[in-house]
Amino acid sequence: MKKQVLSVALLLALTLSVCTSCNKHENDDNIPAPSGLYLGVVGFNDQLYTMDLGLLNNSTKHNFEAFVDNLTMQNGTILYHAVNVGIEKMARAKKPADLIDVSVVTFTDGLDQGSYVMSNFNSGAEYLTAVNSRILNEKIGGQAISAYSIGVRGSDVVNVDDFRNNLEKLSSDPQHNVFEVNSMSEASEKFAEIAQQLYNQSTYYNVTLRLPAQEPGVVIRFTFDDVQNAAQSQCYIQGTYVRNGGLGQLTDIQYVGLESLTGTTTISAPDGIFDVFSFKNLNDLQGNQISTSFVKLWSLIPATNQWQVNSEFTPSGNTEIVDEYKSAMIMLVLDCSSSLGNDFTSMKTAANQFIETLSGNYNGRRRR
Repeated sequence: MKKQVLSVALLLALTLSVCTSCNKHENDDNIPAPSGLYLGVVGFNDQLYTMDLGLLNNSTKHNFEAFVDNLTMQNGTILYHAVNVGIEKMARAKKPADLIDVSVVTFTDGLDQGSYVMSNFNSGAEYLTAVNSRILNEKIGGQAISAYSIGVRGSDVVNVDDFRNNLEKLSSDPQHNVFEVNSMSEASEKFAEIAQQLYNQSTYYNVTLRLPAQEPGVVIRFTFDDVQNAAQSQCYIQGTYVRNGGLGQLTDIQYVGLESLTGTTTISAPDGIFDVFSFKNLNDLQGNQISTSFVKLWSLIPATNQWQVNSEFTPSGNTEIVDEYKSAMIMLVLDCSSSLGNDFTSMKTAANQFIETLSGNYNGRRRR
């Protein structure tokens, strides 16, 4: 009887241990992936060569570039299947909490051959329709898919309409995201343009301005052009300073010659007697990053309706530009069919330049 009691106790302990492990595993699954830029690669000919999504930065870029360098040519072009598998890998991957961009970039020089054989579809046209539906309708981590296609039409492509239809159906925006080019040098340019565009979509240029706490109700103006009188400025931020709950705020914010995602009200980060206000993605009206070299702080004197400059506010000590990065997932789908011939090496070079551009720009958070 004693042995039986011990056995029951042991079984109960083991059961509790297994359940605890299960709960721990479930909790781990609910933890978001670390923030950053995630890249995956799918090469294709008559089979797929895949590198799963992983963080891309200066420390890891060599792994991705080595994978691309080791791709080899063979006959076959399972184009639709490659794009579909790339999307599926992103859909199944653990997502960062701050994910704001999900993209697929596809390069090909020919028509699909045999993708439907790798699936349950009855024809290539049926498979392409299904992939197009995923691109247009599916959301990954709450984000719509941005799909780009680059095509260099090979000499063996007779049906030009089918080739162009492929490029359009494998993009999310046929008017802006399809690039049919005549050479690999042009394709390289498109790879570079897309890399920069993807970087811009997940990057914010935040400008922080540090000033001593102001009297409640005072109207202040930050001028960014080199003026001697705030009334002459054509490039400024103006707002009314208030305090609420011990924190400085700017309300009724106006942007002249500038635009920002911050909006009309912002709350400061306190720093002793100072307030630090941050303006997200502060650009000029052409979308260019604003310079803080000439920024000045002014306050409006109600009695005279004139602006008074704060001589203690200097750009070097009180302004900062912070590049803030949100997370992104990018899948690079590359044609490795033998029809590329001598262009295969050029394609790999272009792909690695794409990787280099993203990894060089995207390194967490940078102040300057």
